[in-house]
Amino acid sequence: MLKPVKMVKIRIIGLNSYKNRIIDDMHDLNVIQIENAGQDITKLFNIPNSNANYKILSENLSRFKGFISILPPKEVKHKRYFSSSQEVLEEISKISIADELNKLRDDEEKFSSIIRENNVLLKPLQILSSFKEDLSILNNDYVESFIIERTDEAHNLKTDYATYINLNNGYSIVIINKRNEPEFLSLLSSKTYNMMKVPELKGTVAENIKSINKTISNASKAIEGIKSSLKALSNKYYEPIAQITEQLEIYVKEEEILSNIASSENAFAVEGWTPESEYEKVCSILNEDSNNTMLIQKIETKEEPPTKLSNPKHFRIFEFFIRFYSLPEEYEFDPTLIFALVFPVFFGLMVGDAGYGLVILLVSLFIIHRVDHPPAKSHIPKKISGFILMIMGKNSLKTLAKALIPSSIIAIIFGIIFNEFFGFTIYPVPFQISPSPVPVAHIGQLLVISGYIGLGFVTFGFILGIINNIYINHRKAAVAKIGWILMAWAFAVLGLNLIHGISLSPTNTSSMIGYVMLIVGFITVVAFEGTLSLMEIPSIISHVLSYTRIVGILLASVVLALVINTVFRATLSDPFYFIILGIVILVVGQLFNLVIAVFEPGIQGARLLYVEFFSKFYFGNGKPFSPFGSNRRFTLKKFDRK
Repeated sequence: MLKPVKMVKIRIIGLNSYKNRIIDDMHDLNVIQIENAGQDITKLFNIPNSNANYKILSENLSRFKGFISILPPKEVKHKRYFSSSQEVLEEISKISIADELNKLRDDEEKFSSIIRENNVLLKPLQILSSFKEDLSILNNDYVESFIIERTDEAHNLKTDYATYINLNNGYSIVIINKRNEPEFLSLLSSKTYNMMKVPELKGTVAENIKSINKTISNASKAIEGIKSSLKALSNKYYEPIAQITEQLEIYVKEEEILSNIASSENAFAVEGWTPESEYEKVCSILNEDSNNTMLIQKIETKEEPPTKLSNPKHFRIFEFFIRFYSLPEEYEFDPTLIFALVFPVFFGLMVGDAGYGLVILLVSLFIIHRVDHPPAKSHIPKKISGFILMIMGKNSLKTLAKALIPSSIIAIIFGIIFNEFFGFTIYPVPFQISPSPVPVAHIGQLLVISGYIGLGFVTFGFILGIINNIYINHRKAAVAKIGWILMAWAFAVLGLNLIHGISLSPTNTSSMIGYVMLIVGFITVVAFEGTLSLMEIPSIISHVLSYTRIVGILLASVVLALVINTVFRATLSDPFYFIILGIVILVVGQLFNLVIAVFEPGIQGARLLYVEFFSKFYFGNGKPFSPFGSNRRFTLKKFDRK
């Protein structure tokens, strides 16, 4: 939990007669990250693999993915087990709907094209609705016509060779001789005009609109018939097609591995990483499926293993923030649990308002429900939803919302303690801690507390750094971090003495202790890290003081809410139009402060952990563990049937 899963590199050697079965087992186990075999293996196992099945399987996969894209989605109620690729191919031979699907798709596109083309014709005809003559007089061998909106700029288009017919809707018909078309188009290109060409049609406008609407109606009915046919096919075939498609994807993956693993005439070899806790299970299953003919062994290697995080279920959502920063190496502490416990407290303290916390909680729950149960039609403007999804995907948005749930609950708790509800104080006077907002009245105490929090986290970070460095045998770096701890505490002791007016003279006991820690820490750091490391001294002081931003952001939110509410209250005794203005200021101001209450505590809370805390012990740069396997939705693994 506090460290990534212990990984081991293994080598698997077996007979070719069991190769397909073993690769299938490895896929369904989903606990082995397959790697390229070392040179000592590839020298012995150097015969190219044949992949005759790959072409057949991949072609069918492409075809069935096409079926899935055409058929209306349908719930798959059952999962199916396929024992071999041959069984899948037999099932494929029973589904002969390619020609019918392609015809239905082509017909749907044809009728959709008819609707699009006729809708394009409708717009100019609707503008021409007051024109009662036959449309053929507007476009023939001698003249052609355009519709143009009547504006001041369009007035300048009048020429000797153009005839204008003004319509009663702000548009005009411009009729020109075809000889003058180049000149007229050149005149149009000089500026932007709201213009369109009159369609080349015969008959009156009303007759054409009626005909076009009938054509669109017939095409729409045809499309409904096609959709009905597709739905019938989907009811019959969607479930088996989805099952076959998923199994084909798995077999294609396996064929890709089979074509690249090291092989000889009679045997094959595979190397990869697996969690140490899974090693015995891997050995047991692979030996059982190969009649105990497999040779499976751990490999000693200096390679950095991939990282697999292991955290309690309810803390896994915070792995998102660790992956965003950088995965830990195998030997390092996994800071997920620390982040999960500390970030919500920092966030909640910086928000410090029960009203804002409640809104953030409700919005977070709404986002989670919306992602899990998307509506058929959204009432959220597409520009807003598109912008949000452009920044982060649906899953990331859901993860962030889940992380904000405990954070918002803690914000509500602090808001109740501080008597802050959208900046208003609602407790009766006898129950108020102070007449002014609590964070403002007790700013001194809160700043000191935040300083102690900073000192505690910087010290804790160095302690974790000492343990990490001892584990990887970097003993000098470990001792140097002890020196940094001493200097951090020395600056804290001397700084507090200065703030409280206590003498900094060496004759004062606390000051003397501070000087001793400073000197010992200084000598330790120089001895084990060198003089260049002393450049980091200002950063130690700034990192401790940086935690006072918790109080700074809290105060900014409290004071801004107080100002907004004060302005609102001041308008209540004024005429009604001032009251309306006050309500507008209250709503807009509170929304603005709410946005700040989400972003600032979120960004600064994460920054205090990423920069001020992680930098004391965290190396990062871990590679994610990517086991060979798939998440099945419609098919069963062999192990599911036991």
